[in-house]
Amino acid sequence: MEVILSPDYGFCFGVKNAVDKLLEELKNGEVFTDGDIVHNKRVMKSLVKKGLKISENATGEIFAIRAHGIPPEKFLEISKRFRKVIDLTCPIVKSLFERAKECRMKGYGVVVFGKEGHAEMLALKGHVPDAIVTSKAHFYGMEKMCILSQTTSSWQEFSEFVSEMLELNFPAKEIKIVNTACPVTVNREEEVKRLSKMCDLIIVVGGKHSANTGKLYRMALRNTKAEWIESPEEVREIDLRGIRCVAIVSGTSTPAEDVEEVYNEILRRDRDGET
Repeated sequence: MEVILSPDYGFCFGVKNAVDKLLEELKNGEVFTDGDIVHNKRVMKSLVKKGLKISENATGEIFAIRAHGIPPEKFLEISKRFRKVIDLTCPIVKSLFERAKECRMKGYGVVVFGKEGHAEMLALKGHVPDAIVTSKAHFYGMEKMCILSQTTSSWQEFSEFVSEMLELNFPAKEIKIVNTACPVTVNREEEVKRLSKMCDLIIVVGGKHSANTGKLYRMALRNTKAEWIESPEEVREIDLRGIRCVAIVSGTSTPAEDVEEVYNEILRRDRDGET
């Protein structure tokens, strides 16, 4: 059996930067935050063991803003309760916020292709309160419209959304399209497309509440069989009978060591004749 490890796996630079900075702060004592730093249970469990505290209303020394960002008013409120606030917001997410604000200031109505309730979209709404977050195209009657994307959205799905929006909102005087999808996640999409046309099975490693991981899983299913696992232990439950080629990919919030463990376990099963 051929076993392929995607060349681009593990944390993206934004997640790695957030986790590394947090680990450095945790060396000096506990740090508070208000939710998942990254959407990965194993990573969060490890951080909590090292002293990360999750609380909405705590007061303390240090607070960490998550990679998804927070609304400006929440930042001000947190700053009053903590001596130090470390901003772990991904630079690409920050860029989305800035582009949305810029468009709104220039008189555009802002429509963002994304998932309502996602932490990144809640933060964006703090920057542009009247921004519309949706995954379905609608006619909005705007004279000037700016269409952006949640950073973790699929480029293909965003393109389809834009096409539908242009058709429905054709009377608008001006429609501006801004591609704010993360290039790292777009590259991983392309790799999944390529591998899913070559292999009988794609194993996607990452948290079940990770938007970008779920996107890769759905894309793989379009062309071949796919399994979505959160931890290396789950790979033992995957049926590999009849599989001639398997590829392993990961979401951007998945540690490299988890992916490598899955890869090595698949190699071991093949070597020991367990496939």
